[in-house]
Amino acid sequence: MDKLKLFLVGGFLGSGKTTAIGQAAQYLLKDGKKVGVITNDQGVQQVDTRLIKGQHIPSGEVANGCFCCQYNDLEKNLESLQQLEQTEFIFAESVGTCTDLAATVVNPLLSFNPGRYEIVLSIFADVRLLVKFLQDGKSVFFDTVSYIYERQLIEADIIVVNKMDLLNEKQQESAKKLIRAAYRGKTILFQNSLSEAGIQPWLAACAAVDNPALRPSLDIDYDIYGAGEAELGWLDEEIGIVTDDGSAGKVAQIFCKKLYDRITADGYMIGHLKFLVDDGKQQKKISFTALQGIDHADKVNMETDRVVVLINARVQVRPSLLQAIVNDVIIETELEANCKITEYQLSAFQPGYPRPTHRILSRTKRIMYE
Repeated sequence: MDKLKLFLVGGFLGSGKTTAIGQAAQYLLKDGKKVGVITNDQGVQQVDTRLIKGQHIPSGEVANGCFCCQYNDLEKNLESLQQLEQTEFIFAESVGTCTDLAATVVNPLLSFNPGRYEIVLSIFADVRLLVKFLQDGKSVFFDTVSYIYERQLIEADIIVVNKMDLLNEKQQESAKKLIRAAYRGKTILFQNSLSEAGIQPWLAACAAVDNPALRPSLDIDYDIYGAGEAELGWLDEEIGIVTDDGSAGKVAQIFCKKLYDRITADGYMIGHLKFLVDDGKQQKKISFTALQGIDHADKVNMETDRVVVLINARVQVRPSLLQAIVNDVIIETELEANCKITEYQLSAFQPGYPRPTHRILSRTKRIMYE
């Protein structure tokens, strides 16, 4: 039996992983390949999962924790996609604050399933955030969050520096020079992921990786790692917006922008802020990131009296305060837009201490870092 090609995709919140995976999966499907996607989040209501399913891509989901802590669920999803869909390629997108994937996911899969998988670990980074991180003495986030961000990049088979289209030519050349100097010896790709042409070099690089050996493991302090994850408040909520004049789609856009403005005005760092607007016939995505405000916005031209909005917020603030901010913005939007907003399925929390199911270290060498 041929080996399954598993593209394990990591990288910090807002780095464009889901967009790239969607484009890559669609490209391979058009080429006649059998493809599956596994999404992953600390919560249970995922914008990314609904987006992938909306593209009619065979998919699975690991919820309530990262792949390393929900390893058994990951294996069940891999098994299900292989048996039900006969997949040749699976993209598995890890939680944006997860690291140590080599020791807790790659090495266990290779050890417990000899000869079954070819695994490539790609770590995505928003070029704007990575440049700022390197230029500002690695102080973009709190120290514990920066600890996670840096170690994600260190353990990559391939570093994918994403969203290059957002820089001009001079900025691109400067960014490439800076990043190559910081990660000498790494395979580094510079791309945007908004088209099939944009993701083809990444797919080619992944196809070229043939490494059956256990990966070098990070020397990592789990107390610092856990503290970094706990710095972020996570909020998942579904709300319903009802209007009398068919403007529910427009009101949803107003709400999303108001929430972003309120969070940033209060000085809180955004990991990512994603929204999925659904009128029962179509889905539209709006997202914001830490540096440049709106990162992606489908045109929400829905003429309807009701929509459902799914919110995924990852913000450097206490969950209770994040919840209070959302409540304030709901009330403000209701008053200004003369609409009715109903809240459903709210979850606001901090991730628990990372406790991987397995952690298998390479016996050859470990990844060293300063």
